Amino acid sequence: MVSIKSKNQTALTDTLNKVKSPVIMPVKDSTKTPSLFKNHLLIKHTPTPALHITQYDYWITSMLFFLFSIFVWLYVSNTKKISQVIKGFYQTRYSNQNARNEFSVGNRISFFLAAFFIITMSIFISQLLLFYHIDIFKKNFAELGIALIIFVVYSIKFMVIKFLGNVFQVQKEMKDYTMLVFLFCNTLGLVMLPLVICLSFIKQIPPPVFIYTGIGIVITFFLIRMARGVFIGFKSSRVTKVYLFMYLCALEILPIIFLVKLVILKIK
Repeated sequence: MVSIKSKNQTALTDTLNKVKSPVIMPVKDSTKTPSLFKNHLLIKHTPTPALHITQYDYWITSMLFFLFSIFVWLYVSNTKKISQVIKGFYQTRYSNQNARNEFSVGNRISFFLAAFFIITMSIFISQLLLFYHIDIFKKNFAELGIALIIFVVYSIKFMVIKFLGNVFQVQKEMKDYTMLVFLFCNTLGLVMLPLVICLSFIKQIPPPVFIYTGIGIVITFFLIRMARGVFIGFKSSRVTKVYLFMYLCALEILPIIFLVKLVILKIK
């Protein structure tokens, strides 16, 4: 019995000594290990580190910075008038108040808001054309060309409205409608600025989200303007329904159909 216990104690002692003693692994010679930078298909271009600069549109960035500067200046110095312009688009009382305050193209605030609308919409339309791969203008001059077209179209529109008002002796109604169109442009430019900024710089969200949102906003504003324009015509006894229908078809609906048809043909 004593010998068996001594043998067990000796075995237990040997086991504990083996556990306590550190295990020494043989050191591998790293000089004989094959290099990861050899025998691969990567092509060496530059021996020294180089910066990776992505494509960046400084032209759009400068225009957006200019728009943001105008917005901050208008909001700080003319907060009340900016609020009246936005409310005047969907409330007749504020629209009449703007007319009484001589809010027109010659006004300083209206001039900057008109420029705000033209630049904002030119950036959005250029991004829209780029999204649908429609090449109408050169890449570096797309915004300038679109801005010029918008300016010419609305200038002709205002002249035609004034001419029709003089011909049919409905100067007051045409003046109200001109004010409505002007408020539409100014308010749309302010609303579209955040969307244009997101479309230009946010890459984590797919561009179609901002594209279709912008199209929906423009269509909504256009329908509101059309409804209020029809209301101005029906409210006046001097504007006949035939002339109102002819005007809406010739200067409102027909240009939209022409632009949509042109875009569809370019996409195909």
